Amino acid sequence: MTLNLLRRNQRDKFVFPLLLKLLGIKIITNNQLLTNQEGYVNLTYGLKEYISPQRPNNIGEIPESIKVTSLPFSINRPIVSEIENAQLIGDIAVGFDKEGNIISETTQPPLGDLSPRFDGSISVESLFLKKIPFANGYHLGSACSLVNFRSKSYYHWFLDCLTRLEGLEYYQKYTGDKPLLIIDSNPTSWQIESLKLLGYEPGTYIHWDKRKKIHLKKLIVPTFRQPGNWISPSALHWLRGQILRNIQNQNANKNQYSFSPRIYISRSKASGRRVINEEKLIQLLSQFGFVRYTLEDMSLWEQIQLFSSAEIVIAPHGAGLTNIIFSKKPITVIEFVNPWVSPHYYLISTILGFTYWCFECHQPYLQKLRKGKGDMIVDVERLHHLLKQLIT
Repeated sequence: MTLNLLRRNQRDKFVFPLLLKLLGIKIITNNQLLTNQEGYVNLTYGLKEYISPQRPNNIGEIPESIKVTSLPFSINRPIVSEIENAQLIGDIAVGFDKEGNIISETTQPPLGDLSPRFDGSISVESLFLKKIPFANGYHLGSACSLVNFRSKSYYHWFLDCLTRLEGLEYYQKYTGDKPLLIIDSNPTSWQIESLKLLGYEPGTYIHWDKRKKIHLKKLIVPTFRQPGNWISPSALHWLRGQILRNIQNQNANKNQYSFSPRIYISRSKASGRRVINEEKLIQLLSQFGFVRYTLEDMSLWEQIQLFSSAEIVIAPHGAGLTNIIFSKKPITVIEFVNPWVSPHYYLISTILGFTYWCFECHQPYLQKLRKGKGDMIVDVERLHHLLKQLIT
């Protein structure tokens, strides 16, 4: 049976560092990749970025995570590394170099530009599998893995995984080599559709099999473009531009749908952050021409078309708001939040020049105990006042 991931507070303080020491495994950070020019080949591209986000518009209290990321920040120039005689092992395809050390950039985005983190991203099983020879391994020439701790999450697939393809494509142009792509086993339909929109057809990628060990002549590792909660503006613009250009080329072969430009995204089918008084909310929104959409019922193509013609998007905090990157013109985003939300959609809105409103929602006591997953109650009167202000 697969060993469970150790809890972060136990692993980081004692168990995980001890296991690494006992097994003789080191963590190779981005900084170490860059400074060890003899051991690794690194290509640097793009520019260092300096961002000064605008303070969000708000109704009620602004969550602390959004306050923090509204401060100026910088992101170092991205790199793409070539690691010879590497291996991929375990449930999330952890990368090991020829010395048996972990390449941190194969696990999940770092806390900052250079500081690794492993909160649930590496299983104990992966560490032991590295030390145990077994017959299920096979060999490949060069490959790049998009498999990581969060690659099955809609938001993280787009912002953590697909943005790395810019680095991979830079490597291809620079070297002339076209590495094979490795993606999750049993990928979702939206993973396959999004890869196709970026020019990756079946045959350019294989599915990861965690029961096997892959030996690679060259492991290509592009930098994560989302260190901590921050997002690289150039990476976001690259991804958005690539997808929107390719959508135009494929329009003739796809069904066209007509959607309202005033969108309310319902989380009624989600496990958390649902609007408790949603029917009362819908009564108000319908007066302003809003239509309710449940994204679980829509294909990626339909979601892209929905958001591409949007003018105003209202939604509880959740992965569905990732789709605002497909909006073709500046839009207004009203996000229903509780104190524990991430700043992702505020940052995307800021980078893309959208008007963003952070709308605090009330939570009953038992829902507060669920923290980030708790359901919420929208103050319909305050929203009514805001919409009258925004829609003339």
